[in-house]
Amino acid sequence: MTSSPLPPQAVLFDIGNVLLKFDFNRAAAGMAEHSALAAPEIRAILDGWQHRHETGAVSSEEFSKAIRRDIGFTAPEAVFRQHFSDIFTPNQAMWDFAHQLFGKVPVYLFSNISLWHETWVFEQYPDFARFDGGFYSWRLGAMKPDSAFYRAALEKLPYPPERIAYMDDMPLNVAGGAQAGFHSIQYHPDQHGAFLEKAAGWVPEDAV
Repeated sequence: MTSSPLPPQAVLFDIGNVLLKFDFNRAAAGMAEHSALAAPEIRAILDGWQHRHETGAVSSEEFSKAIRRDIGFTAPEAVFRQHFSDIFTPNQAMWDFAHQLFGKVPVYLFSNISLWHETWVFEQYPDFARFDGGFYSWRLGAMKPDSAFYRAALEKLPYPPERIAYMDDMPLNVAGGAQAGFHSIQYHPDQHGAFLEKAAGWVPEDAV
């Protein structure tokens, strides 16, 4: 969907590369300090488990045990979890945008994410608690752009799809949102100004 009555009745925020930049290479490099494998090899193994982990098909404990086995990880699990989780940095420009919406428009998180990463970002970044709710792949058993993910939002939110605004960094996810009827915009952290132009009507006038 390319147009929508504005302002929207709800706004959906992706997390990765929208509210928080992330780098799995950072996790792989940290794990390599306790493994016989090099960081690129570890990254490939992490990628191979990502879908099963982020859809909840395997628990975080099962994921951790399998990865530590596969890479020959020699440190305690707590060290593994720290390296796996500490991959995020805030995208302050998007947080500034979100702050204009808090308390003015219902805002929801809408993310492909694992339990450990969900737990980590809420612990490290208290403003996540200001969102009105969230939809997370590990809880839903589906990842964007699976249509089941978008249906979960439509089944819960009391708004018509054309009054739901959504941003995501991944083109396929944006396309999935558009197919669901959302007013969907692709976001790139290095092109925040272009996003603000497209999303200008999302912010209530009294919040500007």
